[in-house]
Amino acid sequence: MVSIDTLLLSAAGTVLAAIPSLLVLRRVRRLEVLNVHDWQTGLRSGRLYDDDAALLCRSSCAMAVLLIDLDDFRRFNERGYREEGDRALQTVAQVLKESLQRAADRIYRMHSAGDEFIVVLTVEDFREAFRQAERLRRAIELASVPGSIGIAYAEPSTQRNPAQLLRLATTNKDAAKQRGGNSVYPLPEEPPPVPSKPPAEPLPSDPPGMVVVPLDWETTERVVFGHGPSVAP
Repeated sequence: MVSIDTLLLSAAGTVLAAIPSLLVLRRVRRLEVLNVHDWQTGLRSGRLYDDDAALLCRSSCAMAVLLIDLDDFRRFNERGYREEGDRALQTVAQVLKESLQRAADRIYRMHSAGDEFIVVLTVEDFREAFRQAERLRRAIELASVPGSIGIAYAEPSTQRNPAQLLRLATTNKDAAKQRGGNSVYPLPEEPPPVPSKPPAEPLPSDPPGMVVVPLDWETTERVVFGHGPSVAP
């Protein structure tokens, strides 16, 4: 007959043997969280942008990609104010999250050690994209961390491409900085440049090969060709 002490020792051995596996599983889950979210700001990692935006590009929604670059942020590192710089990034991240209006909107920190943020929005038209960008600009300005914002807007099209949209947003962000910073580019009243390729024919309301993305999409995006300097594919 097996004694109670023997059963207890056997059970204890089983538990102890399982501890390393539990620790490994916990570490794996932690790494998965860090891979999805930026550890410093809590925002979605920029590595998720391409996949998220690709789904939105295939949707029947108009979309806008905003690239936000904080103005003169190097001053924190150059003057040795690293902790102040970290707090500024966290403040901007929180302000941006609180300023979004739709559940489908997404914010990413572009690089884990950078001061650029990507915002993906579903919008009705370019003017709404500009209004949203200007609202975000004012919000971070009030937080004493001004920034320049470039807009890439795109109507529904099977030719929309996340990388091309981000390049266009980057070009327009640089143009905003060249205008003195703390601004949004392009402006609604500025005529669009000549596109690098003929525009696609208008799509029907529910074009074949495109998907309708719900408000709680986990990967989504929109691009517009025509506003700001054209970008080669």
